[in-house]
Amino acid sequence: MADKVFRVDFHTHVFPRELPALAKRYGDERWPHLEADGPDAAQIVLGSTAYRRLTDQAWSAARRIEDMDREAVDIQVISPTPITFGYWGDPRGTAELSRYQNDFVARMVSEHPKRFIGLGTVALQDADSAIAEMVRARDELKLAGIEIGANVAGDGLHIPALRPFFKAAADLSCPLFIHPTNEPFSVPESFKRAALQGLYQTVGMPVETAVAAGTLIFGGVMTELPNLRICLAHGGGPLCWVAPRMGFFWEHTQSPAARLPVNPLELVRSFWADTLTYDVGNLILLGTRIGTDKMMVGTDYPFDAREIPPGAVLDEAGRMGAFSAVEIDAMRGANALRFLNAAVR
Repeated sequence: MADKVFRVDFHTHVFPRELPALAKRYGDERWPHLEADGPDAAQIVLGSTAYRRLTDQAWSAARRIEDMDREAVDIQVISPTPITFGYWGDPRGTAELSRYQNDFVARMVSEHPKRFIGLGTVALQDADSAIAEMVRARDELKLAGIEIGANVAGDGLHIPALRPFFKAAADLSCPLFIHPTNEPFSVPESFKRAALQGLYQTVGMPVETAVAAGTLIFGGVMTELPNLRICLAHGGGPLCWVAPRMGFFWEHTQSPAARLPVNPLELVRSFWADTLTYDVGNLILLGTRIGTDKMMVGTDYPFDAREIPPGAVLDEAGRMGAFSAVEIDAMRGANALRFLNAAVR
């Protein structure tokens, strides 16, 4: 009898039912809070603006496990909802919110250690604070890694102020999950004007991830820290499509500033990515660019854009013969566990 395929959903989010009263404490109404919207639902509110409706899938472990059992998911990797990154705010408030959420994630994992693996968050606009909380999340809370945004209030991830954080992550062998910030205060005006057409959700967020990867490549982070382990959300966005252009530019540019010691096409292969591409062709391209051994199923649970059932596009790719059965089984679970330095519980 064949071994059971262990199924992991790498890309899922949580949101605590209650948050600290940061707006009052730090004098800034932009800090998020929840307002009840029925017995099992709530609205994320920013100031006086309703931002997004959540159901208890976001904070109830029991509800999540029901969904996981129905959809044949053995483990969810749970991470904070990006609207709570708070990189625009007072670093003290961001650090407080990060600690609160990390404690929440850790409790959920400790209560259901066979079903959840946790990722924390940090105040990335303050590298010292971010490093301290990353160490606490790993050593004290036993979280597997850290989720970070694709930029810090508009600054690229390559800026010198962030280099100590990335070096610490590499030294600690701490995996990082890069996700679009989804912070309305950092969204370009062109995206805001087209909000009703969903431009940011459909185009802006994937582009934000690809730009983040580009800053890490051309900013020298990936060559300076070859042991840095980074997974990109949403299949890396358009990164795999533009990678040949990056390589061509590298080969032909006369600009000394762009002359990396390694072709960017090779550096793209240093990233990992979830499989949330919504398209078999994109999934095949992702495998070509980074390798199937660095791909893992992710759905964006519990939000509207999530893939149902988990790995649906991967299943379709398998029926087409695009990947081997061994590759598909690894993408379903083993790759994620390997990325996170985790073992089956």
